Amino acid sequence: MLGRMVFIPYLCKANGMKQFLIAILLTAGWLTADGQPRCSVTKYDEADGVASSHVTQLLQDEQGFMWFATWNGLCRYDGYEFKTFKSGVGDGCRMTTDRIRNITLLPGGAILCQVDEDSYMFDLHTYRFRNLTDAEEKQAQALAHQHRKSQSIQRKPYTWTDAYHTQWTFDGQGRLSYLDERSGQQADYPLDVDFHTPTFAMTDNKGNLWVLDYGSIYKMTTDVQRTRRLSIEPRAEVKCLFADSQGRYWVATRGDEALRIYRRSDNSLLGYLGADGRLHPQYTRFGAAVYCMYERKDGTIWLGAKPQGLYRLQPTEGQSYKISHFIDLPHTDIYHITEDTFGRLWVATLGGGVYYTNDATADQPQFVWPRHYPEEEAQRVRYIHITKNHIWLAATGNGLLVSRLEQDADRMTFRQHQRDSQRSNSLSCSATMDVVEDSLGRIYVSTESGGVNLIESDDLLAETLDFHHFRDDFQAESNDIVQSLSITGRQGLMAVGSHLITLFGGERPSRILDADYFQDHIRFSEAHPLALGDGRWLFGLMDGAFITTMQQMTANSATPALVFSCVSVQGGNSDYAVEMADSVILQPHERSLTVRFAALDFSAPERISYAFRLAADEQWNYIGHDRSATLLDLAPGTYVLEVRSTNADGEWQDNIHRLCIVVLPTFWESSLGRLLILLMMVVVIATVVYTFIYIRRMKRKQRETLEAYLSLLEGARGQEQPATTAGGADVRAADAGSAADKSASGEIDPMLQCVMSFIEENLSNSDATVGDMALAAAVSRSGLQRKLKQTMGVTPQELLHEARIKHACQLLRHTDRNVSDIAYACGFTDPKYFSRCFRQRMQQSPTDYRNAAI
Repeated sequence: MLGRMVFIPYLCKANGMKQFLIAILLTAGWLTADGQPRCSVTKYDEADGVASSHVTQLLQDEQGFMWFATWNGLCRYDGYEFKTFKSGVGDGCRMTTDRIRNITLLPGGAILCQVDEDSYMFDLHTYRFRNLTDAEEKQAQALAHQHRKSQSIQRKPYTWTDAYHTQWTFDGQGRLSYLDERSGQQADYPLDVDFHTPTFAMTDNKGNLWVLDYGSIYKMTTDVQRTRRLSIEPRAEVKCLFADSQGRYWVATRGDEALRIYRRSDNSLLGYLGADGRLHPQYTRFGAAVYCMYERKDGTIWLGAKPQGLYRLQPTEGQSYKISHFIDLPHTDIYHITEDTFGRLWVATLGGGVYYTNDATADQPQFVWPRHYPEEEAQRVRYIHITKNHIWLAATGNGLLVSRLEQDADRMTFRQHQRDSQRSNSLSCSATMDVVEDSLGRIYVSTESGGVNLIESDDLLAETLDFHHFRDDFQAESNDIVQSLSITGRQGLMAVGSHLITLFGGERPSRILDADYFQDHIRFSEAHPLALGDGRWLFGLMDGAFITTMQQMTANSATPALVFSCVSVQGGNSDYAVEMADSVILQPHERSLTVRFAALDFSAPERISYAFRLAADEQWNYIGHDRSATLLDLAPGTYVLEVRSTNADGEWQDNIHRLCIVVLPTFWESSLGRLLILLMMVVVIATVVYTFIYIRRMKRKQRETLEAYLSLLEGARGQEQPATTAGGADVRAADAGSAADKSASGEIDPMLQCVMSFIEENLSNSDATVGDMALAAAVSRSGLQRKLKQTMGVTPQELLHEARIKHACQLLRHTDRNVSDIAYACGFTDPKYFSRCFRQRMQQSPTDYRNAAI
């Protein structure tokens, strides 16, 4: 029938009115019929992952997986890949070969497999083969025979009804037919596949037919034809679609400069408008590329052409028009025509801005620019819209132009709104294309590369306007190039791009129609879509036009069921029975896993996208067509992996599927281990604190002992008759016993008595050494050093040095001797060195110290 339609104009021209009427009836019947059924066939064989070229049986399990019996194992198909399962050595199953001849699904999740003359069970809970029990063995043969007989198509055709309520029939000879609802007869459907000897067939839960033929698997996916092309020959770009008040619509094409007129009720072609103003049944060119049309209340139709200017069509008797052509205009590239409440006709041009006329009925109407119109800033104007509140808006190539509509157009002032890089809620793109208003008074603006903008400001005449950018509400597959807008229903919006249609809001969820919906790679023209009534819409293309319905554009594909197809822990062996398990448990040494999933819609799995998240409060991770989630370095605990998908139309569904993941802790991550770690930390901290306190106490005690002995020495030297004998030293050491080192019995250490006596006797002796001190104390040098470090925290040399500085301080306070004499008296051979040592110890010079003591 498509071939007949292509040659309709030729038949009309060659055979006259009779053939033309026959062609019109054929076209009307074709365009007004319901969507024609479609069927596509996909073949699967070994190149696609099927285990063997000999496939013997098929079924679908309760989860939705497809299973195929082959002579090389049991194959599972999830819409993306085939996975083969076989018996293994040492698994306890007596299978000696993987040549499976028949399979039958049993209640409870098991597949009965006939292997040669024996039967075995494939358990879907474990994905392993096992032997049959005696009770199962008795039922195996009867069940297998019944299943095989129900799917055989060698003796009787297989009939099914698809998701679009079309009844199909496939017979053993490989012929496909469907029930034509218009005629009530069975109609053959041509297939591009040559079947040999089809053996078995079955339909899945989405209405797809699966056929086994000569060792190959065939999938038949049915659909309906969603669009109907108009019979436009030669094919040309449609620049304007227009509905008049007489129940007709006009289609203007640019390449051939023709005007076709159709009856709106049945889409039948009424004829072609010629340059003479008459309607011609045969193909006739109008002679101008019409870009826009407008009809006034008196039936006069204005045409805007590029670059031919304006045409005025005044109806005469019959279906003819008196045509007036105006080229004496400010500019002749006409893109839009409209009328305001004052009867003025406004004209938008691409290059000459906007002009108007106050008398559209005059023989030679005068067109002028509004006095305050910004000619330089707004030359390229594509569309003019006048709101219900008498606000005048124009979509220009340099922003949105806004003004209040005045009775005197010369009093109108214009404000231009553009994209502002400093305002996130400014217009998204200055190159605007279209302006529409819905029933609630909301204004939408389409742009050349910034998507759709909604004006959020209540006052359209404000100095700045706030816009909401609808391109941020969609995924990357949406189109930012919006050529035209149309209001659908009370609150719906339709945006037409170069190759996409986006439906916004309204009573239906938003969606994007792409090549998958149109079943073709088409390109839309700039023509505004035209509502024909009864839900039908007409769209202009770069090579013609087509009709579809709002019901078809908003009909959603079925929501696919999600399943987990495989889980791999630490990159090791894969578990394919994960869908039947309640949870996945990871051992303490296992912290990473990869989970694979699939939406079981065999009609168009390649068009389904996925997202996952690990907790309900997290954001979804959108992964496109990828079907796996890899989780790395999981901490011990319980997680819930959530997965969701789109349907075949790309719309996100609420088909969330969940998998519980339990990560077991190591001993040190368990409660007992953490308690033990806590106790160990407490012990370590307590030990450190005790050690710190002990060291501080010991150092304080050592310092007190040192100070006591030094004070004792100074006190002894300050007496009028200093004690120089060892006995005198004993008495003074005993006086310091309360603050100094004592033995366990309370007696003063004899060695320290000798040390103090040596220091007292040799304070002024610069030749005194540590060896002399050890000899006087009758101990070795190391023993002397160890004893003094333990008792006073200083070395012998440091003790002698401290005693000399202490003695110098006393001499500076109580005598008038000069610094040099004091240095020599304290055992220093160099007064400068003495001053440096004194400053390091006392933080001031000897002179400053004496002055401070006075």
